[in-house]
Amino acid sequence: MEVTTLEDVYKLHMNDLYHYLLQLSKHPQTAEDLVQDTFIKAYEHLESYRGEKVRPWLFRVAYNSFIDWYRREKKHIPTDPLTLSSYNIQTGVSPETEYLAREKLDTWLNVINTLPDKSRQIILLRDYYRFTYEEIAQILCLSLANVKVTLFRARQKVKEVLKDEL
Repeated sequence: MEVTTLEDVYKLHMNDLYHYLLQLSKHPQTAEDLVQDTFIKAYEHLESYRGEKVRPWLFRVAYNSFIDWYRREKKHIPTDPLTLSSYNIQTGVSPETEYLAREKLDTWLNVINTLPDKSRQIILLRDYYRFTYEEIAQILCLSLANVKVTLFRARQKVKEVLKDEL
């Protein structure tokens, strides 16, 4: 699909942004509002777009929209593993395979929910959304070294907790 207009960008990235913002806000209505706010801000701040990849730039705008909303709300909102797990299960597989995949994802999400916010954000962006280290650093305004170290420590903590559960 050739992306030439803001509408094309919206159609291409709206679902990923919605799921990301749903993970952050834990409320579907809020996530929808934040997606809308993201695209409004993206349109208003097109001059800050420097020709980099659109997807990481939009996720950065979305993250900043969430931070603005979060500061206004002034309350902690954890990631909801039950909501998230329903979005990433493959279709067309046996019920047993689907159940095991969902159980594995739920367990992983429960573990990452125990991590500090920065660690949780980094591991979600890397291991769930498959962003590069550089893109994560750009989205969260962190150094590349900070992203790598935090991701390494977060993965170690997840492995440690999952090992104890088995």
